[in-house]
Amino acid sequence: MVYWLSLVAVVALTITLVFRFKERALYFLFLVTYTQSFVIPFLYTNGVIGRDVARSMVLFKEFLLLELFVVSVVILFSRFRRPWPRPLRPLLFFTAYCIFRFVVGVVFLGDNLGQELFKLRMICYPLEILMVVMVFTALKPEFGERFLRDITYVLSILAVVAIALFLWAPADFWLEHANIAAYDLEVKGETDADLLPEKGISLTSEGRAFFDFLSPFRATGTFGDALTLGFSMAVPVLLLLFHFRKSLTSALMLAASAGAMFFSLSRSVWLFCCIVGAYVLLRRRRYGLILLLGVLALTPFLLWAPLADFAAYSISDLSRTNPGNEHAEGILWFYSRGFTDSGNILGKGMADEVQAIPESGYAFLLEHFGVLAYIAFLWFCISLYRQLRKDQSHTTSMPTLGQAITLGIFVVMHFSQYPFAFTEFISLWYIIGLCLSIYLLPRENHDHNPIGTNRQDLLGEILPSES
Repeated sequence: MVYWLSLVAVVALTITLVFRFKERALYFLFLVTYTQSFVIPFLYTNGVIGRDVARSMVLFKEFLLLELFVVSVVILFSRFRRPWPRPLRPLLFFTAYCIFRFVVGVVFLGDNLGQELFKLRMICYPLEILMVVMVFTALKPEFGERFLRDITYVLSILAVVAIALFLWAPADFWLEHANIAAYDLEVKGETDADLLPEKGISLTSEGRAFFDFLSPFRATGTFGDALTLGFSMAVPVLLLLFHFRKSLTSALMLAASAGAMFFSLSRSVWLFCCIVGAYVLLRRRRYGLILLLGVLALTPFLLWAPLADFAAYSISDLSRTNPGNEHAEGILWFYSRGFTDSGNILGKGMADEVQAIPESGYAFLLEHFGVLAYIAFLWFCISLYRQLRKDQSHTTSMPTLGQAITLGIFVVMHFSQYPFAFTEFISLWYIIGLCLSIYLLPRENHDHNPIGTNRQDLLGEILPSES
């Protein structure tokens, strides 16, 4: 009874926020996403709230995004004329097909509806967040850039918190004060295979042996997970490097964000940022800067023994014949076994045990939903990249950054389904959605309408120059 009452309260609150604040409800969505995995475990661990209330609070961001999505779809059809941005077509096809495959599995193949809804939510997530960001920032371009600046400030502040917790929190901090393992197990219903109950953290946040002298765990901050922190911190790092104007404040924010991203000790995040940064610099023809940054990035690996040992350990795992970790296995097995398994033609269903290829986002699509889902997602990535390359304004830095992020998505999907994770990619999807908003054109252009007649020129006036 308590759960249903608290769930009704959450739904009522999210509906109120959407209709009261409209596009500004995105502030609530992002702030809750950034802090929920710390705040709720903290309240739950200290007995302030019970399991039923915690379970309903977990769904706050889900309901808020869904309601914003419904509103954005209504606005899209009523306020904007076709053609809409081309990547929407493959993304809509991808989402619709996966929903169809999910329904077939539940109705005819015996898949468990309650347990597998989480996978369906993951699949729908990119369409939801991109539609919301694209439509609302097309309506009010000045809001889009202001929001981007504000979340950069917020993430930089949270980076400082993450560094402080990493360096100075005692070894039993998470166990005693914000037990994320108990929260995931008892509230979210996850299995203990991915948790460390004796430390109060998830398995992906366990400390790297090479850095035990710094901390017994990786940096997680208010995000509750090291990988989530890393991908979230990639946003201020990339924006402060390649988009916002340089100043003392931006330099301090960059140092804090880069520090938190480093202490997440997430190799996938480091690789993602290297790919995005290298692409942007190549497009700007800053070849000397690429060389300089490459040397600066490699220097700590050569001079600092723990980092050098960590790098050597990681490289040793990349054996083609005997891969040393699940990431290496996932890449090798996906290309050697994924397309020879006849069960992957239509997918094997939603159950976790059907995914035999570990740590691969592409295998996640292939084994659960079938080869058509894999092809549709690649189609979306290619369409997105081509859209942002076509007719872009050379006075803005955002389309180039959007292309680079698309390329990064294509690469990191080899390691896990990161782009479908709510918290990990919400800020990165925001950048993509802001880029796509350039290509929405209004049906009308009355004087009282804030939408410009030339979306690209209007956004070019708001965003800083690349130079």
